[in-house]
Amino acid sequence: MKDEQQEERYARFTRPGEENPDLGVFLDAVVEDGKGWLEAQKNYGILYSSEKLGKLSGTLLVAVVSALFIAAVLVMSSVALAIWLGRVIGDLALGFLAVAGIYLLLTVVFYFIWRHMLRDRITLSIINAAYEKD
Repeated sequence: MKDEQQEERYARFTRPGEENPDLGVFLDAVVEDGKGWLEAQKNYGILYSSEKLGKLSGTLLVAVVSALFIAAVLVMSSVALAIWLGRVIGDLALGFLAVAGIYLLLTVVFYFIWRHMLRDRITLSIINAAYEKD
Protein backbone atom coordinates (compact mmCIF):
# COMPACT_ATOMS: atom_id res chain seq x y z
CA MET A 1 0.00 0.00 0.00
CA LYS A 2 2.85 2.36 0.79
CA ASP A 3 4.39 1.66 -2.64
CA GLU A 4 1.10 2.55 -4.33
CA GLN A 5 0.87 5.85 -2.45
CA GLN A 6 4.45 6.64 -3.34
CA GLU A 7 3.86 5.77 -7.00
CA GLU A 8 0.78 8.03 -7.07
CA ARG A 9 2.70 10.79 -5.35
CA TYR A 10 5.53 10.72 -7.89
CA ALA A 11 3.41 9.86 -10.94
CA ARG A 12 3.53 13.46 -12.04
CA PHE A 13 7.33 13.35 -12.17
CA THR A 14 7.67 10.00 -13.94
CA ARG A 15 8.03 9.64 -17.70
CA PRO A 16 5.49 7.35 -19.37
CA GLY A 17 6.77 3.79 -19.37
CA GLU A 18 9.26 4.36 -16.53
CA GLU A 19 8.96 3.52 -12.85
CA ASN A 20 11.24 6.05 -11.14
CA PRO A 21 10.78 9.81 -11.07
CA ASP A 22 12.87 11.83 -13.51
CA LEU A 23 14.70 14.99 -12.42
CA GLY A 24 14.02 16.73 -15.74
CA VAL A 25 10.28 16.12 -15.48
CA PHE A 26 10.40 17.27 -11.86
CA LEU A 27 12.15 20.52 -12.81
CA ASP A 28 9.65 21.11 -15.63
CA ALA A 29 6.82 20.67 -13.12
CA VAL A 30 8.49 23.08 -10.68
CA VAL A 31 8.89 25.67 -13.44
CA GLU A 32 5.23 25.28 -14.43
CA ASP A 33 4.14 25.59 -10.80
CA GLY A 34 6.32 28.69 -10.45
CA LYS A 35 4.76 30.25 -13.54
CA GLY A 36 1.30 29.49 -12.17
CA TRP A 37 2.21 31.03 -8.83
CA LEU A 38 3.57 34.19 -10.50
CA GLU A 39 0.43 34.48 -12.61
CA ALA A 40 -1.73 34.12 -9.49
CA GLN A 41 0.35 36.78 -7.70
CA LYS A 42 0.00 39.12 -10.68
CA ASN A 43 -3.77 38.61 -10.73
CA TYR A 44 -3.94 39.17 -6.98
CA GLY A 45 -1.95 42.40 -7.29
CA ILE A 46 -4.25 43.66 -10.04
CA LEU A 47 -7.33 42.77 -8.00
CA TYR A 48 -5.94 44.41 -4.85
CA SER A 49 -4.96 47.57 -6.75
CA SER A 50 -8.36 47.71 -8.45
CA GLU A 51 -10.12 47.42 -5.11
CA LYS A 52 -8.02 50.22 -3.59
CA LEU A 53 -8.56 52.40 -6.67
CA GLY A 54 -12.31 51.76 -6.54
CA LYS A 55 -12.50 52.75 -2.87
CA LEU A 56 -10.40 55.85 -3.56
CA SER A 57 -12.58 56.82 -6.52
CA GLY A 58 -15.76 56.46 -4.46
CA THR A 59 -14.33 58.52 -1.63
CA LEU A 60 -13.06 61.14 -4.06
CA LEU A 61 -16.44 61.40 -5.77
CA VAL A 62 -18.22 61.94 -2.46
CA ALA A 63 -15.63 64.55 -1.46
CA VAL A 64 -15.91 66.46 -4.74
CA VAL A 65 -19.72 66.49 -4.74
CA SER A 66 -19.78 67.53 -1.08
CA ALA A 67 -17.24 70.29 -1.77
CA LEU A 68 -19.37 71.59 -4.65
CA PHE A 69 -22.49 71.73 -2.48
CA ILE A 70 -20.61 73.39 0.36
CA ALA A 71 -19.14 75.91 -2.10
CA ALA A 72 -22.61 76.69 -3.46
CA VAL A 73 -23.95 77.21 0.07
CA LEU A 74 -20.95 79.41 0.90
CA VAL A 75 -21.42 81.56 -2.20
CA MET A 76 -25.16 82.01 -1.59
CA SER A 77 -24.57 82.81 2.07
CA SER A 78 -21.84 85.28 1.17
CA VAL A 79 -24.05 87.09 -1.31
CA ALA A 80 -26.90 87.21 1.22
CA LEU A 81 -24.54 88.52 3.93
CA ALA A 82 -23.09 91.11 1.56
CA ILE A 83 -26.56 92.36 0.57
CA TRP A 84 -27.66 92.49 4.21
CA LEU A 85 -24.51 94.34 5.31
CA GLY A 86 -24.90 96.69 2.34
CA ARG A 87 -28.42 97.56 3.45
CA VAL A 88 -27.30 98.05 7.06
CA ILE A 89 -24.38 100.27 6.02
CA GLY A 90 -26.40 102.03 3.34
CA ASP A 91 -24.18 101.11 0.38
CA LEU A 92 -24.35 97.74 -1.37
CA ALA A 93 -20.75 97.93 -2.60
CA LEU A 94 -19.48 98.45 0.96
CA GLY A 95 -21.41 95.36 2.04
CA PHE A 96 -19.58 93.27 -0.56
CA LEU A 97 -16.25 94.81 0.47
CA ALA A 98 -16.97 94.01 4.12
CA VAL A 99 -17.64 90.35 3.25
CA ALA A 100 -14.44 90.28 1.19
CA GLY A 101 -12.56 91.67 4.20
CA ILE A 102 -14.06 88.95 6.42
CA TYR A 103 -12.88 86.29 3.98
CA LEU A 104 -9.43 87.85 3.81
CA LEU A 105 -9.20 87.81 7.61
CA LEU A 106 -10.36 84.15 7.72
CA THR A 107 -7.76 83.26 5.07
CA VAL A 108 -4.93 84.79 7.09
CA VAL A 109 -6.09 83.03 10.28
CA PHE A 110 -6.37 79.71 8.42
CA TYR A 111 -2.90 80.16 6.90
CA PHE A 112 -1.28 80.60 10.32
CA ILE A 113 -3.19 77.66 11.81
CA TRP A 114 -2.34 75.50 8.77
CA ARG A 115 1.30 76.44 8.86
CA HIS A 116 1.81 75.55 12.50
CA MET A 117 -0.69 72.84 13.42
CA LEU A 118 -2.86 71.26 10.74
CA ARG A 119 -0.44 70.37 7.92
CA ASP A 120 1.46 67.68 9.84
CA ARG A 121 -1.72 66.17 11.31
CA ILE A 122 -3.40 65.91 7.91
CA THR A 123 -0.27 64.46 6.31
CA LEU A 124 0.00 61.85 9.06
CA SER A 125 -3.67 60.89 8.78
CA ILE A 126 -3.35 60.43 4.99
CA ILE A 127 -0.28 58.23 5.44
CA ASN A 128 -2.05 56.17 8.11
CA ALA A 129 -5.13 55.79 5.90
CA ALA A 130 -2.98 54.58 3.00
CA TYR A 131 -1.37 51.86 5.10
CA GLU A 132 -4.49 50.90 7.07
CA LYS A 133 -5.45 47.24 6.91
CA ASP A 134 -9.10 46.58 6.03
